[in-house]
Amino acid sequence: MKTLSAGETLAKLKELEDVYIFIHRSPDGDCIGGGYALHLLLKDMGIRSIVCCGDPIPAMYESLTEGVEFEDFPPKCFVSVDVADRGLLGALNDEYPDCEIALCIDHHISNTGYAKENFWSPDASAACEMMFRLLAENRIPLTEQMVRCLYIGIATDTGCFKFSNAGADAFAAVAEMKRQFPDLPYAKINRELFDLKSHGRIRMDARLMEQMRISESGKVALIYLPAVWMTELSVTKEETDGMANLPMQILGVEVGITVKQQENGEYRVSMRAGENADVSAICSHFGGGGHVKAGGCSIYEGEPEAVCQMLMEVAEAMLDA
Repeated sequence: MKTLSAGETLAKLKELEDVYIFIHRSPDGDCIGGGYALHLLLKDMGIRSIVCCGDPIPAMYESLTEGVEFEDFPPKCFVSVDVADRGLLGALNDEYPDCEIALCIDHHISNTGYAKENFWSPDASAACEMMFRLLAENRIPLTEQMVRCLYIGIATDTGCFKFSNAGADAFAAVAEMKRQFPDLPYAKINRELFDLKSHGRIRMDARLMEQMRISESGKVALIYLPAVWMTELSVTKEETDGMANLPMQILGVEVGITVKQQENGEYRVSMRAGENADVSAICSHFGGGGHVKAGGCSIYEGEPEAVCQMLMEVAEAMLDA
């Protein structure tokens, strides 16, 4: 996989025009923040760009999208942000099946090298940390909106700095952001992203915890969210962000699995790891990937009970291997 330095990446970006920025389906704070930060950078460089996603952007990230208006133009170049595999593009793959991704900005260890060139480091906590590195190493001044994008991305992918991927560079990036923009409401952002929940989401969490499956060893825990619960409890799709951390609240659990049934019968799976597990490897077994401590995959068919049992058995076997 051809990997560029920060300087080479900036030079590459300067060569592009009329750019479509692809972010992954089921968008989170990191891909949205990284995509919109790149849009702001390209705009400052006089390059037109549009952030494209196969799914709607959740309302909880409206502070990143509010006031942003994209020009309507056909693409000449494609760049991806926080996308480890083309399969994660979802509906964008159907719309642009043959497009060449000129550049990928990413941090996933499971990146498949699908792009022509890459600004990639598996040691980075987030794609937004990679974007901060791109700006800092090229001495490009930060703006308040860029900082909002980058902070939300790093905070999201580190679990508000609780995950082990929150390394020194992540803290150094945030320290510099706070130094330059001390009045950005960081605490308010954290509370809105990680603490506040609707009544429906609270009731859903209670159901999920009550029906949680735990393996005999106590090392694997799984929660299953039937699609019908979303309607019953009036919970929106975006409100389920962060749900993957629920199984990891159980003492002794090394692999936490969250299975969300989709209306089309697909199962979207998120995994989290404790001290001694690599969920990227487990997710790769099912065609997914991610980080050592956080990964995901999709299961496209099967009855719920069989799918959940299969996931738990494979996780338990790979954990003990």
